[in-house]
Amino acid sequence: MSTQSTTSEYVDSNGTAIRVVRSARRKKTISGAWKQNTMVVSVPVGLGEQAERLLVADMVKKVMRKVVAGHSIDPDAQLLKRARAMDAELFGSQASPAGVRWVSNQNSRWGSASLHTRQIRLSDKLRPLPQWVQDYVLAHELAHLVEPRDGHGARFKAVLARYPRVHDATIFLSGVSHGYRAAERATPNTQPEIPAPSGDTDFDDFDDEDFDDGDLGSIGSRVLA
Repeated sequence: MSTQSTTSEYVDSNGTAIRVVRSARRKKTISGAWKQNTMVVSVPVGLGEQAERLLVADMVKKVMRKVVAGHSIDPDAQLLKRARAMDAELFGSQASPAGVRWVSNQNSRWGSASLHTRQIRLSDKLRPLPQWVQDYVLAHELAHLVEPRDGHGARFKAVLARYPRVHDATIFLSGVSHGYRAAERATPNTQPEIPAPSGDTDFDDFDDEDFDDGDLGSIGSRVLA
């Protein structure tokens, strides 16, 4: 049985992103906290698989009840705060987003941005995914506001490259899209439409009003890149 600290991440059946931290320093107790849209549960190293699963599930329920009970912060306001912090750190505040919000009607796009209003919209299908993946999509839309006339050209890519995990996030989103589409083929008409990932080929068309409204083509569906 391993005595080394390890970490694993997954999304449970309720769509909650969970990170299990198995700590060699933790001997008997477990703890849980809601951090950056992820449930982080710390457990002792050496728990059996079944015991760990039951303890983690119980801790998730307890913490989520507190999160729901105390959920008075506007999630869109939090998203805008994150966007402005990323804009300052990565782009010297050149993007200047006027607003950022979660939306439920973007079933074929991960995100979109409007030059006219400087509003950014993120699909709520991103919410269960890790923070760094959400931040990649947010950085992508901010980069459009920094380079509004370049589409997905060289200048745009150079700006987006300031986000440190472009490659990792692209692969992650590709895997999410592929997994959902595989499930949809196995059980037709039961799975929601899932956005295709953002990549580096055949990106969307856009105009001054709304970016990311075209076809990505990498997995054969429309994107929101």
